[in-house]
Amino acid sequence: MSDVPGAAAEPPNEPGEPPNEPGEDNTARKADHLRIALGDHAGFVGLTTGFEQLRVRARALPERDLDEVDLSTELWGHHLTWPLLISCMTGGTTEAGPVNRALAVAAQRHGVAVGLGSGRVLLEDHARDEGFMVREAAPDVPILANLGAAQLAEYGPDACEWLVSRCAADALVIHLNPLQEAVQPGGDTGFSGLTARIDGLARELSVPVVVKEVGFGLAPEDIELLAGSGVAGIDVAGAGGTNWARIEGQREDEAGAVAAAFTDWGWPTTESVRVAHEILGPRRLRTVYLIASGGVRDGVDALKALCLGADLVGVARGLLSAAVEGPEAADRAVGVIARQLQVAAWAAGAGRVDDLESHLLR
Repeated sequence: MSDVPGAAAEPPNEPGEPPNEPGEDNTARKADHLRIALGDHAGFVGLTTGFEQLRVRARALPERDLDEVDLSTELWGHHLTWPLLISCMTGGTTEAGPVNRALAVAAQRHGVAVGLGSGRVLLEDHARDEGFMVREAAPDVPILANLGAAQLAEYGPDACEWLVSRCAADALVIHLNPLQEAVQPGGDTGFSGLTARIDGLARELSVPVVVKEVGFGLAPEDIELLAGSGVAGIDVAGAGGTNWARIEGQREDEAGAVAAAFTDWGWPTTESVRVAHEILGPRRLRTVYLIASGGVRDGVDALKALCLGADLVGVARGLLSAAVEGPEAADRAVGVIARQLQVAAWAAGAGRVDDLESHLLR
């Protein structure tokens, strides 16, 4: 494997696997995802993240100047100015290229991590790299490559290593999306033995492995399994934000009929974060990063997630519409969230990430 980002050799096919073929159907699906996610019917109907039920204990005497608030943190040896992640959203379609580059520019500008969309399309067709080659725009911040967990039955550690190298990524996110796959016509529902595959990948891959849901949250049993699997991070991606069953349901009538029963499925984000914090332990002592995402709307929601125990907060759909407008709009959107987070921490009497604990909430 080449050490030059973006110049990796062709990924090896797994034993007995047919040669990689272009994934035209998958590319069209990704384009649909981007279009529908920007619409008005991509969320939950009644279920919420739970952030609205929490209040920050506002302080009128912060006892420090605003510019003294420093929420910088470390992620696998990388310095982050803010404990924020632009979550994995889109890739593998021509429309995703400008969006991901805009997000990468914003990530570099504000010193936050950025995730890429699923690399399955890139593994199926090695030349289809639209939306994945963003390292030039974000040379100094962590970039997270991404692949669906169901694809681990087809693509082993060697292929995953190639994907990471091709994307010049610092970590690999494996996303769990059983409900989405079940609703999607022809979806990959072979989830047997996935914990063992994830464990094996985490122990063989040269970069950290993160496991995340896609917006329905993680049960305590899932978090327990993952915590013992050797992964470096767990992203709860709770319910209350984007509903991928509804998105798949808008692509096909029969899928829509199935998806109609799952408009309020899953574990709210705040509940998943609380449970994960209990299982993984205090922030200072844990060995697995806890990432909170799923319906995070602004910097105040991000503060609440950090106070619940998260190490990092992921924001996705709230930045997507800005990124579609271009790098300047994406830059402004990320800057606003970062400023909101700083002001919220200050107005709660906190000055550092380690100050952000549950006693700041009511």
